[in-house]
Amino acid sequence: MLIALVAVAAALAVALVAVLLLVRGRSSASERLGRVVHRFAGEGEAPRPGEARLDRNSLDDWITYLESVATTAAMTANLAERDRARWQLAMNELAVGVVLVDEDGAVCASNALADEMMSARDAMALVGAGVTQLLESAREGQARSRTVKLTGPPPQVIEISGHPVASDSHALGAVAVMADCTEGVRTDDVRRDFVANLSHELRTPVGAIALLSETLAGEDDAAVRTRLVDRIGAEADRVRHIIDDLLELSRVELEGSMRQEPVPVVPLLGEVAHQYSEHARTNDVSLLSPDVDEQLVLHADRGQLLRAVGNLVDNAIKYSDPGSEVRLSAAPSSREEQVWVDVVVADDGIGIPADETERVFERFYRVDKARARATGGTGLGLSIVRHVVMNHGGEVMLHTREGVGTTFTLRLPACQAST
Repeated sequence: MLIALVAVAAALAVALVAVLLLVRGRSSASERLGRVVHRFAGEGEAPRPGEARLDRNSLDDWITYLESVATTAAMTANLAERDRARWQLAMNELAVGVVLVDEDGAVCASNALADEMMSARDAMALVGAGVTQLLESAREGQARSRTVKLTGPPPQVIEISGHPVASDSHALGAVAVMADCTEGVRTDDVRRDFVANLSHELRTPVGAIALLSETLAGEDDAAVRTRLVDRIGAEADRVRHIIDDLLELSRVELEGSMRQEPVPVVPLLGEVAHQYSEHARTNDVSLLSPDVDEQLVLHADRGQLLRAVGNLVDNAIKYSDPGSEVRLSAAPSSREEQVWVDVVVADDGIGIPADETERVFERFYRVDKARARATGGTGLGLSIVRHVVMNHGGEVMLHTREGVGTTFTLRLPACQAST
């Protein structure tokens, strides 16, 4: 009886061990299956090195196969995500907005600029509405474009275009592109105005020369002929001044032509004052240059500065009444931890109307057109001044009151020696 009990106990023990081993094996398989599931969900870990491959017919073999599939899928997903991130970075660097939709009109991709334009609630919302309409047309196979003009401020011109996207005649969706053409339109307007103004500026003296020449040819009176010759010479000088100023403007617009060096301010202002002293006396204007700190030194192109400051002094004299003053001065100025020098030209002249101060730096623009032509002004002087200051990284400041006078301040970079 005891032997039988022992035999039964032994059999139970063997059975328990077998069950335990089976459960442990199943538990291991369950854990590996769990890892596979987590990896398919994007939460898993890389395959563990050294895991043995079992027979194809075993559960472990199928698990190993699934693990390899999961690994390949995870690698493919990672590569796709990396490529998508690279594409998004590249798209965000574009100067245009881009929106891509599928055949159902759902947005597949867009860049940051497009998101900004499409989500705007101000006047830019017109752009978003235009994009939506063009995408609908593009999904129907029609490529269209339109221009949206926003009054601002600031005014903007946005060009929008929509195009179908297809592969082997199968529609895949549509793409819309939004480009800010404001600067290009402004440049075209400036160029068009410049050509028109130049044509007008040259046509007037050239026409006068032609008419005076015809009159001169049929005139016998010596005194009249002398006057006609003088007028022809004056008109020829006017053409020459326009051409000279245009050439100078072209030169200062080329920043690469600058030769920057230390330029002491006192000798610079002294040379300008000497150059225009006779012009001031002729117009009965006092040209004053108060004491200036001799330690002030600019880092600049001396030739360009002579022309810029000279243009301001020339204008100040022309637009000042007899008996008035033109003051030429300079002083140090600090801004954003950098030392500058403010070169100031002030007059007691006719001043500039408040609604014209924004235009005085435009090419060929004149506040008093009759007075400018009478004094030989080309309307290019202040445009040259602005470009010279821009070349030096400075700024031009204008303070004026009509009938009281005008003050121009050129803020220019100082040399370290003057700090």
